[in-house]
Amino acid sequence: MLRIEKIHPGERLSIDPRESAFSHGMGIFESLQISEGRLQFWSRHWSRLKESALHLFAYTLSDADESTSLEAIIAYFHENGKNNFVLKLSLMVLATGPVLYIYSRERFINDTNGKLCLKNTHPINENSVYAGYKTHNYLENIWLLKEAKAAGYTDYLRLNTKSEVCETCVGNCFFIKGNQVITTSIQTGLFPGIIRAVLLEALAIEEKQIKVEDLKAMDGCFMTNSIVGILPILEIAGFSNQSVLSFTESSLSKIEETKSILKRIAQSESVNLN
Repeated sequence: MLRIEKIHPGERLSIDPRESAFSHGMGIFESLQISEGRLQFWSRHWSRLKESALHLFAYTLSDADESTSLEAIIAYFHENGKNNFVLKLSLMVLATGPVLYIYSRERFINDTNGKLCLKNTHPINENSVYAGYKTHNYLENIWLLKEAKAAGYTDYLRLNTKSEVCETCVGNCFFIKGNQVITTSIQTGLFPGIIRAVLLEALAIEEKQIKVEDLKAMDGCFMTNSIVGILPILEIAGFSNQSVLSFTESSLSKIEETKSILKRIAQSESVNLN
């Protein structure tokens, strides 16, 4: 039976360091946005958590687990006393059984647009056991993200072992070419984000393998994740000849149109916690 523990700001979690969840990163997590008292894309996040738990831990989350978890989230929201924050869910299978931890952090988004830098020295392994799954084994992503920010970039644009464009450290990437929107294929080893899935369902978007040399033909770019939603990218640096790819302002109207579509869908797929 799933045990649920709520961790409020200022509270601490106690865990045996011998647990694989602590020592080996054997846990999975979801980051959800609560905006104006509405929990965004709950059903999609729960479905992904459920699929990951089954694949990685051979544990089946039941419908009753979902109902109990949502009730706990609603209680946590009212106890938190805030309408806007990032809700975190972590599922660990401990020696005593599976535990779902509910906790939160502030939502810090200061950028209205971003800059990326190509990163080919630490390729993503598209054949990794946990490719496509959001696990606690996240050190590489966070280490590279900090390095990118220290260099003045929003994030790195990472390649896989085949030198195909894959994703950023914490998001998926979309490109605009004329009136067409293109995104990297799931076969590249990327993590298929919730916002990515929503846009693929709502819009005519082509999924394909993209090489670095293909980027020069793109007119625009934006990255996505569940917290930033859609972030327009102004430029991509890090090419072998030290050139910087700057995108045209004409692509911004297409990105704004996409943001409006996402906003409508997010509203329709949100849960009112009040």
